[in-house]
Amino acid sequence: MPAGLRTISVALSAALALASFAACQDEPSPTPPTQTVMVVAQEAVLKSGSDVVGKSRLGDILIGREVNGEWLWIPDAKGWIQQKNIVGVDKAVEHFSKAIEKSPTSQAYMERATARLALGKPKDAVGDFTKAFRLDPNNIAALNERGTTYRQLGQLKEARADFDAVIQKGIRHPAVFTNRALVGIDQGSTESVEAALKDLRTALEIDSRFAPAWEASAEIRERAGLLDKALEYYKVAVDIDPNFALAWNNQAWILATAADAKFRNGKRAVECATKACELTGYEKADILDTLAAALAEAGQFEQAVERAELALEKAEPKQKPAIEARLKIFKAGKPYRQK
Repeated sequence: MPAGLRTISVALSAALALASFAACQDEPSPTPPTQTVMVVAQEAVLKSGSDVVGKSRLGDILIGREVNGEWLWIPDAKGWIQQKNIVGVDKAVEHFSKAIEKSPTSQAYMERATARLALGKPKDAVGDFTKAFRLDPNNIAALNERGTTYRQLGQLKEARADFDAVIQKGIRHPAVFTNRALVGIDQGSTESVEAALKDLRTALEIDSRFAPAWEASAEIRERAGLLDKALEYYKVAVDIDPNFALAWNNQAWILATAADAKFRNGKRAVECATKACELTGYEKADILDTLAAALAEAGQFEQAVERAELALEKAEPKQKPAIEARLKIFKAGKPYRQK
């Protein structure tokens, strides 16, 4: 699978004042550009027509599309959110910095850290998570999120230490065991992978429907070459959580690029990769790269080139060489195969 996709998404939760207007049309018209926003209200609901279709909480990152008066359409939730409850992520750091000046609470530092992560500034986020924990040693979420951010930075020793500390405080939540397992997977040694499998078993004992634990279990099998099991577990993950873009993407990657033809299915790969792109607003380079590979496997090389070029536009520098190499293959009218 393309590198850089090992982050578990935050789910929506919270509530919003019911407003007038027909934000409230059921669906928006054709696809305008996306915009990434952050919820800055304690409570915000999402609506379709007169129905509440979802809830969002302070700090949630959402991808929006069409604006209708005071409302913004959130495709992932299939609902509208009132704009007074959100700000663009580019303005969220400033928003929470002002809040910190007025009242430097642990929660305010947590939210600014989340905004910094959304802007691709994990080192700054680590500093804010640290301040949040110092202000409130009972803020276990700050330790967990700092561990996740350390892992993103490749600081696996520090990440494991944070997850160990959370577990030592008696927290038995599947997320923290899954997060520690992901560190073990990244470390890659036989001992660390065995520990990761144990953590994942614990996570699923706590909650057998915790989709990220199934996704991580699939990843271990994929790295071991057990693609049949990997596909099975990725499917379990998306059956539990149909909005789990990472699991859709990783399933598509195997179906599109596996060296063994018995695992490839171009049509299904396109379906899975398209779903992952829809969930991420066609904004993630890695996921667009997967869609390009799926289209090539399905023989749609012109479309594969278009998606790979879009992936290049959105890619970080470290992602570009692999995407460029695959783009050349697609331009030659060939699908990409893993070695």
